[in-house]
Amino acid sequence: MSPLILATGFFAEWAAAWGANIGALILLVIGMVLIVIEMLIPGFGAAGISGGIALIAALAIGSNSPTGAMFSLLIVLVILAVTAILIFKSALRGRLSRSPVVLNTAIEAGSTELFDEDIRNLVGKTGRTLTSLRPSGIAEIDGRRVDVVSEAEFIGKAENVVVESIDGMKVLVKRA
Repeated sequence: MSPLILATGFFAEWAAAWGANIGALILLVIGMVLIVIEMLIPGFGAAGISGGIALIAALAIGSNSPTGAMFSLLIVLVILAVTAILIFKSALRGRLSRSPVVLNTAIEAGSTELFDEDIRNLVGKTGRTLTSLRPSGIAEIDGRRVDVVSEAEFIGKAENVVVESIDGMKVLVKRA
């Protein structure tokens, strides 16, 4: 027999087994819907875990053989993969991307005040702490309030500090 005839016969047997078992078919649909819901809403996984349990129960109840269960699992995984691709594609460019569930804002590097040329000129200048640095806090340097970080040492409130360097988003200071 050809592989196509064997595959067609197997598929017909598989469809007949699932069609006869309405409970397993309902569990299968509920499991897939719960997993799709998990893809769409933020959460801690309750819908996904419940969906996975429903799918496992459906496969255990609805399959006549381990081969049938694996074939059913393969079909479910293909359907879920296609659904996930469509959902994520929609999240990036489609209707879902305009949903309040999807975060679309981004911070540009030049929009933060640490990339301002004025803040870069603070290196080597002295200032006074407005809060205790444990190791981070606020200091007034050159007449400007700046979030600063000390070099892992405690610096009390109203002490003089000097700006050592600016590393990314951190203004590193040490006791003057």
